[in-house]
Amino acid sequence: MLDKWQLLALLFSLLINPALLAPEIECKSLAVQGAENGHGWKRMKMGKTFLLRGALITVTFVALAVVPVCVWSSVQTEHNDEFVQRDRTRLTLGGETFRYSGPNIEWLGLEAYGPLDPMGPRYPSHFEVDDVMDTAKAMGARVIRSQTMGDSIGCDLCIEPRLGEFNPEAFKSIDYALKAAHDRGLRLVITLVGDCANCKQSGAGEYFKDHGAAGNKDFFTDPVIIARFEKHIEALLNHKNSLTGIYYKDDPTILAWENCNGCGIVASLVGGGPNVASIVKWVDTIGAFIKSIDEKHLYEDNSYFLAFDKSGAILDSKTPDIITAEYYPHWEKAFSMGTPTTAETFPMHASMVTGHGKVYIVTEFGWDDTDWATPADLEKVLTTMKNDPNISGDLFWALQAHNDKFGWQPIPANVPNEKFAKKGETGQWWALYYGGINTVIMTKEDMAARGELLRTHAFEMAGGPAPTHAIPPAPVVTLEGGGLVAWRGSAGAAKYSIERKDKDTWTLICDKCATDADTPWIDPKPSMSIFGANYRVTAYNADGKPSEPSAER
Repeated sequence: MLDKWQLLALLFSLLINPALLAPEIECKSLAVQGAENGHGWKRMKMGKTFLLRGALITVTFVALAVVPVCVWSSVQTEHNDEFVQRDRTRLTLGGETFRYSGPNIEWLGLEAYGPLDPMGPRYPSHFEVDDVMDTAKAMGARVIRSQTMGDSIGCDLCIEPRLGEFNPEAFKSIDYALKAAHDRGLRLVITLVGDCANCKQSGAGEYFKDHGAAGNKDFFTDPVIIARFEKHIEALLNHKNSLTGIYYKDDPTILAWENCNGCGIVASLVGGGPNVASIVKWVDTIGAFIKSIDEKHLYEDNSYFLAFDKSGAILDSKTPDIITAEYYPHWEKAFSMGTPTTAETFPMHASMVTGHGKVYIVTEFGWDDTDWATPADLEKVLTTMKNDPNISGDLFWALQAHNDKFGWQPIPANVPNEKFAKKGETGQWWALYYGGINTVIMTKEDMAARGELLRTHAFEMAGGPAPTHAIPPAPVVTLEGGGLVAWRGSAGAAKYSIERKDKDTWTLICDKCATDADTPWIDPKPSMSIFGANYRVTAYNADGKPSEPSAER
């Protein structure tokens, strides 16, 4: 927050600088200028452009309205090279309480590894990573959780294709995502073992598949299998980022290492699984191993026993800094799983965890209408989490990106069947596309409204309130011809307008009538010229503010 003297200085500089005089005011906060610091990072400075018209009183009111939007990004990167710390039951950064909300983006290291995909695993493009992080930041995120930046095993593109063998190409994708997060002032929670759609017993099963039915128990108790997992962890923590020169164990972009993705509860529900005591011991064994290599990062337990073990044994584990769980009324209804999750569940669990001297966060929660029937139901949950200071952070599942060429990434684990989607595993209910798309169970208007609730909540968790929406970057027209127009989407865009150039005249043929779900867009009256026509596209944010138009094509 700027004090009154900083505001006066800002206003004075705006008045005396003739280069800033123009018809309207605009703030652009996505430009990054680099100056190398001592860690090899490019230190961010957020570009700001102020354009004014009118007398001092006009400048004052306009500047006061713009300052929160412009300042947010620079505040987010103010302590970018410091580690998030634990102070008893709260997180801190730069000596101040650190609270957050944000998305899960599982695929930052490897796409189509967790959710089932007929095309199989692939590395995400740099554009997809940049776009989804820009979208997360526009939604107010301070933290992202990503499973495949730490867990991928048993496939040719994985971190560990075969036990004990590590893939340099897989690390390149993770290196890029780490740097991209740092450049935007985002922190990462990285899961060490989690989902694997093509593995017989998920990611953990790759470590014990030679043990047959006994493997579910042995993952937590057998020293040989534990050593296999520890070797994976060691390779990850000791990896040196090829883009920054920083070892992962020394990178402040990482907030916490999360031991697994609900591995304890899955194992316990399978015949021959371990008992609670052996899982608690495993949690501390893995925590002690991580901290023997890396004393700088926090350790997070997501064995899932917080939600299901009534004994509370996991709360007495010694090594975790953070204890968390995952919350989906969707699955509770499908499998009749115990006491249903309500808004009151979150402060109850927060009290349990903080009462044992640890930090509590919500590492996954559902946001859609199979979890919370109405936007009002979701808003109640978000408000409850925001109002409880014992809840340090929360992360919804899960955010998707624009495609490189046009439109959105395909729906993950896509099963376009309404009956199945209400009870089964498919991105038809959990994949969030900011701005909204239609799915078999949700309208794009409902998805867009819930996305705005999540955005407001994230800014408020960080100390809010939510600012006006950032101006989207200009789209890129990627296809035109035969009356079709396609463009690469802009992070934060809600609508698009399309213009056609006939000879030397631009004609508006779509006035904010298209979204990223409508591309390729069909020109209803295409040019009859043998050479066709040129097009350009302008993105609009949720406040109706336009981007620069795309280059014509």
